[in-house]
Amino acid sequence: MTEMNTRTKYIFQYGKKPFSGARRLRRLLAVGFLLMICGSTLQAQHYLGVRGGYGGGSVRFDPKEETGMLWGFPSAGVSWKYYSPIKYVGAIELDIQRVGKGYKRYERVGADTAYHREVSAIEMPFFWQPHVYFFNRKARMFLNLGVYVSYIYASDSSTVSKTHGTLSEGKYPMRLVKDNRWEYGLCGGFGFGVFIKRLEILVEARYSFGYSDLLKNGNKYPGNPQRSPMDQINISMGIYYRLGKGGILSPPALRKKNKTD
Repeated sequence: MTEMNTRTKYIFQYGKKPFSGARRLRRLLAVGFLLMICGSTLQAQHYLGVRGGYGGGSVRFDPKEETGMLWGFPSAGVSWKYYSPIKYVGAIELDIQRVGKGYKRYERVGADTAYHREVSAIEMPFFWQPHVYFFNRKARMFLNLGVYVSYIYASDSSTVSKTHGTLSEGKYPMRLVKDNRWEYGLCGGFGFGVFIKRLEILVEARYSFGYSDLLKNGNKYPGNPQRSPMDQINISMGIYYRLGKGGILSPPALRKKNKTD
């Protein structure tokens, strides 16, 4: 009765039920999207873009198990980016994207059959991008150095044989007692972009190094490994639109003096 009164009081005061994890995520994504939209009122060095790619994933179990890289995971999302007018400092970038991750695990070395686990997540990476311009600032080469956080909203599993193909497949039942939905870690990479008027078209490679565990450790759920962070490799393309009418603010390189001067 006390719990019901407390819940009723909460709804009376705030007009809705307490937030669930999914509702918190939707609000976080909405705030991020609004921040990117607000960038349209700012200066020329702000960019909005879309991106898509393809990648593979793996897991690091402790105690160590026989695992392998699993490929075939698409990614797609939207990005906001700001370029600093200071030469070589580069840009900062925030993405909101849907990504796929996963791994495969063998019972023993050289086994014919492997267990595949795939997850679908909403991910928010935040990067610093130091860069160097080329071809009179018509192109640039850059690094990605950053962190990410993601929320796993769905998962599938299957058993696959090299000889006989897929033996079984279905939804993986994620449970709070044994699975973690939130993930975080470091991410980095490199890329190359070309400027065409107010557009930037780029290709890049990213590597995500997980710090959180996919499975709760064996102390919390017997039978689980002590550590199970996931890693990911992703190759992607993106197209960005520069807001505002101004050009690149970073000063051009100093031209070398003519030998005849």
